[in-house]
Amino acid sequence: MIPAGLLAAACSSGEPDPANTGSGGGGGGAGGGEPAPLRIETDKGPVEGGLVGATRAFLGIPYAAPPTGALRWRAPAPHEPWTEARKATQAGPPCSQTSLLPPGLNPSSSEDCLTVNVWAPERPASAALPVLVWIHGGNFESGSGGEADYDGRHLSETTGSVVVTLNYRLGPLGFLALPELKSEDPAHPSTGAYGLEDQRAALEWVKANIGAFGGDPGRVTLFGQSAGAIGVCMQMVSPGSKGLFQRAIIESGPCASAGSALDEETATAQGERFVEALGCADAPSVLACLRDKPTEEVIAALPSSADALFDEGTRWYPVVDGWNLPDRPGELLEAGRFEQVPTILGSNADEGALVAALGGAVTRIADDAAFEAFAERLAPGRGADVVAHYPTATHGSAQEAANAAVGDGRFVCPTRRAARAMARAGAATYLYHFTYAPDGSLFGDLGSFHSAEIKLVFGNPTAILPAPLTQEELGMSRVIMGYWSRHAERGDPNGGGEIAWPRYDEQSDENLVLGPTVSTQTGLKKDACDLWDEIAAGAP
Repeated sequence: MIPAGLLAAACSSGEPDPANTGSGGGGGGAGGGEPAPLRIETDKGPVEGGLVGATRAFLGIPYAAPPTGALRWRAPAPHEPWTEARKATQAGPPCSQTSLLPPGLNPSSSEDCLTVNVWAPERPASAALPVLVWIHGGNFESGSGGEADYDGRHLSETTGSVVVTLNYRLGPLGFLALPELKSEDPAHPSTGAYGLEDQRAALEWVKANIGAFGGDPGRVTLFGQSAGAIGVCMQMVSPGSKGLFQRAIIESGPCASAGSALDEETATAQGERFVEALGCADAPSVLACLRDKPTEEVIAALPSSADALFDEGTRWYPVVDGWNLPDRPGELLEAGRFEQVPTILGSNADEGALVAALGGAVTRIADDAAFEAFAERLAPGRGADVVAHYPTATHGSAQEAANAAVGDGRFVCPTRRAARAMARAGAATYLYHFTYAPDGSLFGDLGSFHSAEIKLVFGNPTAILPAPLTQEELGMSRVIMGYWSRHAERGDPNGGGEIAWPRYDEQSDENLVLGPTVSTQTGLKKDACDLWDEIAAGAP
């Protein structure tokens, strides 16, 4: 995953722009007849949205009570009902997070942030529509479902689906683990997974309310990228989320990696350092002291490590608490203990390039000696094997060799492990490799970098790729949206006259290649992934 503060600075794209015209196509699947209403009755009260193009947009709808005051570090609580129609034409604030410009607490963020955004066709369809629910990335510390990158208008118009994005608590407010928190409610012995519980609460809101927006609560696809994709995987293995979604899409989310979650002992030690940093260790009530602290002090108390690649320093990740996560996601997948819904998952060809561009140890690989030292940190005890597999003579430089090792070791190969575990358990599994290298990145030529596919999935310019979609990109966007939407509709991405996507099986080892041309291949990064699987098997 990407260092959170750097990604926040690079990708702070703000709220959806109603005038955005970077469409991936139009009008797929909407019905005829009179326009559907802009005033919708939810289970808590009426909301009034707006019309943008051929799409009804309902933004900033609360799905849970503000997690502030006594509700800070508690499971999401039901929102109070309302009677007057709430204006739902502006996305809610991002959940509290840091920014680099200006440094410190992002001034647009807030603890009162648990909202969803819904895009639905203007005209009612003849039957309830598939629903796509997006979880944003950002290393569990930054980002928002209200970013313009994730505006759901074009995805809804192209596919005829209902699109939902959500916010969830981040950083220490979402993932602080303490014994005092775990024992606070004996009926809910959880700690360090409040952000995951927010995601579940948003899915519960979708189940209860999406029918009023024209969506089918029995055909919900949960999808996300990076930390958001890991969140999808964690909902698949979390017992409390069973039945809340029927398909999944995991974009560059290495949930089979050991580093995707913290064990409770490590997280608790980190939590104790957090308590000390805020001066609450000797307070009569540690929790009362913590809950009384201003947001900016909470966010700044224990900054996260700049090198998210390594299990070092502060990392605000979900915690294996025994309640929301019975074990590490990779272990649960291998044991077949997950919701076996049809799943698309994949990775990008140059995942490591953006990691290097944004900073940390991987940006300082000047020569072979630096690569050897870096490889040993990346794979303790196996650094020499990594260097042997990624010779600088082949990759052009030590930096490029390191980028390739990061991409395979942290993204491509954990994704293959997850696909194999899912397929062995009998889940319909579809593996992809995204190879399109877009021009115009704010960081220069990064190839097919981590998050590059988002521009095509949503049909929007993004913070890192700000130019409107080219004609070639519009065509690729329609193809990807087609695969995603057919998967959402019936749990199988095939159809629409596109190249057939083979169901993944460990023996055949086939995947789809998504790029300027679509094709199938066998044995994606086989030698590299066999090596990384060995390394993962020997890790503590």
